[in-house]
Amino acid sequence: MHPNFEAGEDFALLLEREARKLQEKAGALAAAFTASASTARSADGSVTVKVEANGSLSSIEFGNRACALGPARLSALVMQTVREAQRMTAVRVAESYTEINGDDEAAQLVRTFLPKIEDDEEAVPDNPEQNKWAPEAHDEPPQPGRWTPPPPPSPPKPPAPRTRRPASPDDDEMSPW
Repeated sequence: MHPNFEAGEDFALLLEREARKLQEKAGALAAAFTASASTARSADGSVTVKVEANGSLSSIEFGNRACALGPARLSALVMQTVREAQRMTAVRVAESYTEINGDDEAAQLVRTFLPKIEDDEEAVPDNPEQNKWAPEAHDEPPQPGRWTPPPPPSPPKPPAPRTRRPASPDDDEMSPW
């Protein structure tokens, strides 16, 4: 910062003026970032999500058709909708920053972190009944060197029955009860 004194101004007043400007910018950025939260809805209306300015998911709602989609399609649709809301939020944050601070080097740096627009249609399985975790979804045999889950443990063996010695006539005298 190069001192840019106005007539009759000293260095302390200059610092106060600059500090006030920075506080105003910080307040404007905080308000703009808070307002940058985005809500996205899937094309069929099954999933609605809200993402805050920091990228965190703050709410998720399912429409009436969500349960009919099946687990694989619903999870893919949730992720697709969340990514769209995150992208919208990141764009809004970058636009707010540029609007308040101008298109400087920092604004250009912020834009480099914007998420790329992806074709998420591939992520949603065509078969809503497909369960990617089901064993039949993976027709390939296990490959050597690849981790496979261990077999389930066998059930524990029951304890061996206790053997008793035959009773003798003298046992009554030794154990009266």
